[in-house]
Amino acid sequence: MAAVLSLAEQLDALIKQIKEQVPALRSVVGMEDLDEAMATDALLPAAVVVFSGDYPERSTGSLQQHIGQKLSRYWSVIVILELTRTPAEALNLVEQVNAAGVGWQPCRGVKHLAAAGTRFVDKFDKTRVVYEVRFVTMTII
Repeated sequence: MAAVLSLAEQLDALIKQIKEQVPALRSVVGMEDLDEAMATDALLPAAVVVFSGDYPERSTGSLQQHIGQKLSRYWSVIVILELTRTPAEALNLVEQVNAAGVGWQPCRGVKHLAAAGTRFVDKFDKTRVVYEVRFVTMTII
């Protein structure tokens, strides 16, 4: 069964899920708002939800996509924090984002999200710390 929501609707649903489950985040937005989230202190801590890509479960050896093909769908949540937060505070928020996604189902036709890794990305502009929390799910096209 294919997903009942479009990719954009799944993105919106994941944004809503993180907003509801991690109230400590002042802003949870899509990629189009990344620059604003990075530049505005009032919006931190923030999360930016990004579709990271679809990858075939197994290669068919053909460049054609076939109806019913299984895909691994990846989502990234970029967590942006003030550098002044303690490491414990930062890691707590990262854990909350992870907990908000793991086991959650975006819609019928898409399996529940599973953890796909978490990593420290970088310090930005000497005022921000950036982490990435990744999720994966299975879907059929």
